[in-house]
Amino acid sequence: MTLPVSQALAWTVLTNYVATGEAMPDISKVQLLSRQGNLIRMRQTYQAPYTFGLTISATLAVKESPKTAINFQMLQGDRIRKLNGSWTITPTPSGTHLRHTITLVPELPGMLQPVFAELTRNSLRESMQRLSGLMQANN
Repeated sequence: MTLPVSQALAWTVLTNYVATGEAMPDISKVQLLSRQGNLIRMRQTYQAPYTFGLTISATLAVKESPKTAINFQMLQGDRIRKLNGSWTITPTPSGTHLRHTITLVPELPGMLQPVFAELTRNSLRESMQRLSGLMQANN
């Protein structure tokens, strides 16, 4: 998505991991475990339709490339086989383009995978709307 905000503001909102994370509809808690320069370890707790009512936690390793990218991967998680992704922040003439990629593979029976995929897409759409609102409110 492209938003009418500066690259610096987009970076500030995205890297405010606790406040921004906990403002998302599917994340109930974020704990920063450590920071060493541009390397962060955090624990996120999720509860959303795609978790089927369960509270699920994941410990993530995050690498920041100041003002341009954030990459993350799961170190340990409950009921999650794989979780990784990135944010790319690119200035444009009209603001800033944000690109989010994510791979999330749950430990679920095959018959539930299509339901999980649909619920995850809906949650991601809602999260992007919430993030857009946060960034524009701070503009």
